[in-house]
Amino acid sequence: MRRHSILSVIAILSSAACVDRINFDIGSGGAFPVVIDGFISDEPGPYIIRVSKAFDIESKFSIKTPISIKQLVLSDDHGNREELSEVDYGLYKTDATGIRGTVGRVYKVEIELLDGRVYESKPDTLAAPGKIDSIYYNFREDKTVDGASKYGFDILFNSSAGSKRNYHFLWKFTGTFQADVTPLPSPSDDCFYYGGKCNYVPFCSGLLNVGGYTFITAVFKRVGPCTCCTCWYNIFNTDVLLSDGQFLRMGNFQALKISYIPIDPWIFQNKVRAEVSQMSLSRQSFDFWKSVRDQKNATKSLFQPVTGKIPSNFVQLAGPQGHIEGLFYALSITRKAILITREDVHPPSIIPSIQVPWTGSCLKLFPNATTEKPSYWKD
Repeated sequence: MRRHSILSVIAILSSAACVDRINFDIGSGGAFPVVIDGFISDEPGPYIIRVSKAFDIESKFSIKTPISIKQLVLSDDHGNREELSEVDYGLYKTDATGIRGTVGRVYKVEIELLDGRVYESKPDTLAAPGKIDSIYYNFREDKTVDGASKYGFDILFNSSAGSKRNYHFLWKFTGTFQADVTPLPSPSDDCFYYGGKCNYVPFCSGLLNVGGYTFITAVFKRVGPCTCCTCWYNIFNTDVLLSDGQFLRMGNFQALKISYIPIDPWIFQNKVRAEVSQMSLSRQSFDFWKSVRDQKNATKSLFQPVTGKIPSNFVQLAGPQGHIEGLFYALSITRKAILITREDVHPPSIIPSIQVPWTGSCLKLFPNATTEKPSYWKD
């Protein structure tokens, strides 16, 4: 498979790390609209909240730019309060040893803008997470329009609610794979100039051109280790998967498909770690994500217009009237993961070979890349 083909697959999968762009109907007039995006969970902090300014184009939020505000405070119903620090433009974070989400407690945020507006989120209860009981896969073969075979794994799971008082869950899939590349010198427009010379290879390769000024006369000397030869990449489910009633059987959710992993030479150069996260939601945050899902699904229908009001859980307390959208919510998270190796592909010989080797930095090969080895990754 050519690199651009799998890149398209990864780009589509990675677009659902959260959700695709959401359109909010903001009406007209008043101060500029604000978008809030953040949550608190029962996992260790720090927790991040993003604040953006939205520009109204044809009554839709189309462009968002981060903004600084005067104050952002996170609090619970037990009297705990913490003011978040701005660590980047529009990016606010709690202290790593600060407030921590606890099942059963109720949380809200209060924000004050520089123009005097004050908003508060509606209190949100952190519900019990339930449990991911099992993750498994089905290996399958499909035929393309020209009759060729393509292979992949459907990822499925079973889970339980854990509490008869809450059956509202959002599920997320994260697949992680490792790819190894060999950055090699090559004549290109990207010269990586150093000391007036074109290096013909990224400096993270550990190679330095100590020879001439052309590719023919270049001489490469190893001056350090390669720091961009091995990367890890994340892929995500594309759809918003919620615990609708038809899935529920005696407090259990059975055989839910959450993702598909294609048999690709880069993805299965080593192995894939498939993780499912189950996130508990309150009724109001469930309604928010349901509206998001319904709007996404409407784009696939010939008979459903792409409209709909995404509910907000913010109210304005003071200042000039201005619109606010987005969501701050509380959730608990449970996770489970399995490994899918080359030996799980039957027969392994159907894994294609890499036709076009990648000779640049592994960080440029696919989206969602890191050279930092995940703590859970075992060689």
